[in-house]
Amino acid sequence: MSLHARSVIACVVACAALLVACGSAGGHDPGRLHVESSRAAGTPFGEFGETNVALGGRCMRVLVASTEHQRVQGLRDVRSLAPYDGMIFVYGSDTSARFTMANTPQTLDISFFDADGKPIDRKRMTPCPTGTDATCPIYASSRRFRYALERAAGAAGGGALATCGA
Repeated sequence: MSLHARSVIACVVACAALLVACGSAGGHDPGRLHVESSRAAGTPFGEFGETNVALGGRCMRVLVASTEHQRVQGLRDVRSLAPYDGMIFVYGSDTSARFTMANTPQTLDISFFDADGKPIDRKRMTPCPTGTDATCPIYASSRRFRYALERAAGAAGGGALATCGA
């Protein structure tokens, strides 16, 4: 084997090792869905991030609630999601968090997903615009989940959750 051929092979092996190392440094399990904000959300949702996720093959622009404060705020007092298709609640590990519609004026569908984006459960949540967390109905998934996607009632299609391009 020539010196040039050995150099090319060594370069290919080094590049492959670098790709493997970079791929495993992402901080999440391979094969697991990883949803995070890719940019700041626009007005009036400036405290949230936004990203794109696919459900049933449709790529959607969604708000991201990934901190405790953002998850508590959710879609309270929101009369229109436009220009967004929904809000995704992101948890760092599986959770059994529960949701209320306190101070939420519109009917929402919520879909729950596991860490791989597989659907677990879905609920229709009715408005409780003048209630509190203590007085409004509580909505929970039948099993622990990693992601919850809230969308306008009737808009929550089925299927697995995935990431998608802009």
